[in-house]
Amino acid sequence: MNIRDTGPTGSVGPADVRELRYDAVLFDVGGTLIGFVDAEPFRQFLEEVGLPAGAEDGQRLYERFLSVIRAERDRAQGVGASEAGLEDFWRSVFALVWPEELELAAAMYRGFRGNRFDRLLDDVHPTLDRLQALGLRLGVISNFTGGLETLLSHLGVLDCFEFVITSAQVGLAKPDPRIFDLAVHRLGLPRRRLLYVGDHFGDDIQGARAAGLDAVLLDHGFRSKEQPCPRLSRLLDLGRYVRRPAGPAAALLFDFDGVVLDSFSAHLQAWQETLAPLGIAVAVDDLALKEGMPTEPMARLLVESALGRESSQPEVMRLATTKRARYLQYLRPQPVVGILQLLHDVRGRGYRVGLVTGGIRSNVQSVLAQFGIADLFDVVVTAEDTARGKPDPEPYLLAAYLLGFPASDCLVVENAPMGIESALGAGMACVALETTLPPEKLQRAKQTFPGVAELSDWLLSF
Repeated sequence: MNIRDTGPTGSVGPADVRELRYDAVLFDVGGTLIGFVDAEPFRQFLEEVGLPAGAEDGQRLYERFLSVIRAERDRAQGVGASEAGLEDFWRSVFALVWPEELELAAAMYRGFRGNRFDRLLDDVHPTLDRLQALGLRLGVISNFTGGLETLLSHLGVLDCFEFVITSAQVGLAKPDPRIFDLAVHRLGLPRRRLLYVGDHFGDDIQGARAAGLDAVLLDHGFRSKEQPCPRLSRLLDLGRYVRRPAGPAAALLFDFDGVVLDSFSAHLQAWQETLAPLGIAVAVDDLALKEGMPTEPMARLLVESALGRESSQPEVMRLATTKRARYLQYLRPQPVVGILQLLHDVRGRGYRVGLVTGGIRSNVQSVLAQFGIADLFDVVVTAEDTARGKPDPEPYLLAAYLLGFPASDCLVVENAPMGIESALGAGMACVALETTLPPEKLQRAKQTFPGVAELSDWLLSF
């Protein structure tokens, strides 16, 4: 069976008994529950102040306002512990929208304070209904003025929440972890059982994490591509996010070179220069088809394949040492496109994650630290940890053992035949990325993906 065929629809219903990962979900408000969703309120404002108010005029004002908000949003981080601070920030925003018309800026600010421009986002009601149907407790923590409960009542969602904590009322503003502590105290639940949902990395994600809560970024349209955190593109996906994934496995094991690190060209150049004095020309396929093997066995195999003779142990060690030095000389560490976000996303969704590589630990740890993802892996298996490297199953079997899972509960992500053979020999399902080889060279994998984007779409559909 093709693994792709096993993906569920992600619907939430009475028959879904997957374990809930959380007991409560806490929400930001602006940009998460409410937002500036269409141009009509802006057109109406223009009409009321006697300016041209056609559909195009309203759209231009709407887009100008959104551009100012995006440019100024980070300046508002931590603002909100007082009404005056919030008022100063928003007045400055409208002054930038109308830099030559301060009276219009003031009028638009008054309309904003009267909730003239905000709308409830389309998927809020169905999302809250789904979460409540799952038995989750809900609350709000927002950098907002004291009128938030009135606004939420007007929008018809106040009764969904046990409590609403606003920064101006408690004198604390996100990302200060103390405002999250207030919610923890009210709920009386372990912090690990709480999830915070917001649309700003600094205020929402970093603030919640500093208080010991899990957090997920609501990133409409996936605009925040560089933020090191799990993301959702729409609020409605929370119904799936709060539950254990239905598949494809409990643990995901990733190869390193060609899956996490875009390193093939550095490896190829290092091997070519290392073996050239022996008269050996290393072609792309010579290396790509053997990628994943530890350096010493690779040196032995390349020499024997090219020259038809055995390579002595001193020669193997000399070649391996030379190759490693040249590799470090040529490597300019870059992640495979999209893989960092995928790793954050699968960790955020509750998968256990391992890394299995034929590289040496010091090099691997250095790259993981540079990418800021060392803490995303529950286990890291390197060449020093096993007697036999890929294609032997030992590396993947060791990773499963260290995670505490049977091999059947693990899915491997590879990019080369040697790694695929290692995974299959360990009794694990394996999918492959076409980062170094075309799909016809990866036929032993259950499924191949042109890139990380396609792999991500599939993995996050469970």
